[in-house]
Amino acid sequence: MTGYDIVKGNINFTSPERIGLRFDRIAGVSDVYRIFVLPPREGRAPGATVEKKVRPSSGRYDEWGCMWTSISESGTDMGQVTNIPIDDWDKWESYAMPDPKAEGRFDGLEEALKKAEKKGLYVQLNSPHCIFERMHFLRGFENTLMDCYLEPGMISDMASKLADFQIGIIEEAYRLSRGRIHCYDTTDDWGSQNSLLISPDIFRKIFKPQYKRIVDRCHELGMDVRFHTDGKINDIIPDFIELGIDILNIHQPRLLDIDLVSKIAQGRICFEAAVDIQATMPSGSKALIEAEVRELCDKWGTPQGGLIGVEYGYPEAIDTTRDSMLYALECFQKYGRRR
Repeated sequence: MTGYDIVKGNINFTSPERIGLRFDRIAGVSDVYRIFVLPPREGRAPGATVEKKVRPSSGRYDEWGCMWTSISESGTDMGQVTNIPIDDWDKWESYAMPDPKAEGRFDGLEEALKKAEKKGLYVQLNSPHCIFERMHFLRGFENTLMDCYLEPGMISDMASKLADFQIGIIEEAYRLSRGRIHCYDTTDDWGSQNSLLISPDIFRKIFKPQYKRIVDRCHELGMDVRFHTDGKINDIIPDFIELGIDILNIHQPRLLDIDLVSKIAQGRICFEAAVDIQATMPSGSKALIEAEVRELCDKWGTPQGGLIGVEYGYPEAIDTTRDSMLYALECFQKYGRRR
């Protein structure tokens, strides 16, 4: 089976021979070929292609009007926004949204697709900061949380326009790739260490309808949807299933409680799961890593599919080692074989 077949088999629960794997940065082992939406060609460093993620430059504004700062030149931290472009809602009325079809967003796409197809891999297009993350980059984190309750009309309008942007990305990717991109891949962190950042009711009223628009458009164009979110998001896992999200990426399975998630979602959605980056990987314990991988394979995957084992690409950021990450891969390979 090709990497594409393995991933699709896990998404669709059609009994592939093993779980999927994505350890491309650490070990060069992957069923997935990731490509990345680029900033517009004008104003970015030359030579960028979709094969490498371009992070915002520290000390510079991005195309959204956000000023970024980073503590690492190596790219091991995402950086953070240090200004509030929409510090007053009056500015939203005249705010010029970036163009999802701007020149250069998909530079190098054809070459990347040919490489993926030659290897038989499943192609994911990463377009991060889907709605909530982009919203609090623009409006400020505390403002955004308060506005969900005090200015729901304005927040709903912003959420709709941010969804429009992502749909524009999806449609342009489909047009340029002629349907050869298999998955739209995006992110919104929704949890703290203890709970959701907002109430489930607010999530369902304001944000869920916009995610539904995005997911539906992807599916209309034949693309799966991979969604990454960190934190204690148990309350909305059923919502992700209901939305039709195909792959749910989780880096903190211990935080969510592997058994609780199993009861909610085993066999209902394909998980892309890492060994817990807070509790298990930093321990360096091979025994704990192996036990957790086995538990994930048994409780989040099924004999019919439903699991992709994934690396965390920045070992130094979580105080772990490359050797520990490679051992996690070895364990996923051992316990993830289905037949």
